[in-house]
Amino acid sequence: MNILTRKKLEDLINKEEKLCVSMYFPTFRMGVDIKQNPIRFKQRIRDAEDKLFNMGLEKDEVKDILKSASDLIDETVFWQNQTEGLAVFLTSENINYYHLPFEVEEQTIVSNKFYTKPLFPLFTGDGQYLILALSKNEMRLFKASRQMVKEIRMEEAPRSIHDMEVDNDPRTNLTIKTANPQGGTSELVYNSVTQGQGNENDFERNELIRYFRAIDEPLNKLYKGDEIPLVLAGVEYLIPIYKEISNYPNILDEFIKGNPEILYGDDLQKMAWTLIEPKFLKIQELAEEKYRQYSGQGNKLFSDSLRKILSQAYNGQVETLFIAKGATQWGNFDPETNKIEFHEEQKIKNQDLMELVATLTITRGGTVYAVDEDKMPNGKTIAAVLRY
Repeated sequence: MNILTRKKLEDLINKEEKLCVSMYFPTFRMGVDIKQNPIRFKQRIRDAEDKLFNMGLEKDEVKDILKSASDLIDETVFWQNQTEGLAVFLTSENINYYHLPFEVEEQTIVSNKFYTKPLFPLFTGDGQYLILALSKNEMRLFKASRQMVKEIRMEEAPRSIHDMEVDNDPRTNLTIKTANPQGGTSELVYNSVTQGQGNENDFERNELIRYFRAIDEPLNKLYKGDEIPLVLAGVEYLIPIYKEISNYPNILDEFIKGNPEILYGDDLQKMAWTLIEPKFLKIQELAEEKYRQYSGQGNKLFSDSLRKILSQAYNGQVETLFIAKGATQWGNFDPETNKIEFHEEQKIKNQDLMELVATLTITRGGTVYAVDEDKMPNGKTIAAVLRY
């Protein structure tokens, strides 16, 4: 399964070509309905064809742009392994697709940039988190959200402690000093080949550290640059050892206690969500309270005007942005002149300014919350807390 990280989102946001095709549609995970998945994709392709023809492209040009998408239609295994939604991004040179943990509205957008606004909930309070289920016999990694869970394969990581090779590295051997009847001491090198009765706990800890490091390194490599929260699952004595050696930047203090081998992914997801939901909600509530405080004081650290927030986001001033789900405003923004135009409908050379202000916020280190309009902190479609 293709994983959408914040870095990949930023790459999509920054991509600009003559023609960028963005497709979104809901998919089925199981049952006879999975046959609908390629059919829905065909409809997105036909929609893209119509838009490209209306732009004046010739038949061969349209065929070349959509070829990689058309080739995907007959990939049966691909369509049998879906989540709740699929996002496809296409240029004349390549195709990228990402499985989504929630349903999305069916739509096809053709522009000079990719349309990414439907992806923003992945990086907000209903966003993604990881579950790492640890035991000696089995390691499993899951990516999850409120709505779904999907197992992630880390090819470079061991699946169990039994996959680890015998440790002949002198840096991790335990040197044990023992009394010598003739005086002085002698040394016993203690590793996975030589085991001593009195040091079984030290030996086991040493092997667990090697095992956990072999898991932690590819995990950090896979999610480098992201801050996706990680929930651990395992028996109580294993978790502190993993936390001690881990370089992962965002491990939840609370963890799922017990043997995770007996739990399915859905079970782990439900248990993890009860731990992590309060964290997501608390962060968002604090941001909402800050907005209300600033707006109540009438100071300059809040804004509720799209025209103003566009410039502020471009300048890196936006700390937190709230946008109403489904809110759209087509137009153009020229950061050099600070000229902003609002249009009533989409055109090939305009863009959704609500999406633009969100992407500017994300790429400059801010946080975006896409919320229901009736839950907006100001009752409008946009609100921002400013850094300065």
